Amino acid sequence: MSFATGGRRVVFVIYGAAVAIAGLFGYALGYVIQPNLLDGHVGSLGPVTFALTPLNLAIYGMVMVGAMLGVLLLLVSYVSRFDDATPVEVE
Repeated sequence: MSFATGGRRVVFVIYGAAVAIAGLFGYALGYVIQPNLLDGHVGSLGPVTFALTPLNLAIYGMVMVGAMLGVLLLLVSYVSRFDDATPVEVE
């Protein structure tokens, strides 16, 4: 039995897993700090402000990790199209 998986597919699966893990950690962080935020603390990202709840921190973590890694993934994907190097045969 032979399993052949393309490199692009593996990279996209790892990207999705990293975004999902960021969401889980964001939710866990929001759950842990929520009892300490009874006075209405808010987080901000530039002009956008949001309450520090588990769901909001999960979304924030997923968006930030997704955007950061997504830009790098798009750049690498774009640059890899121009890779015309041929593998060198070893004798």
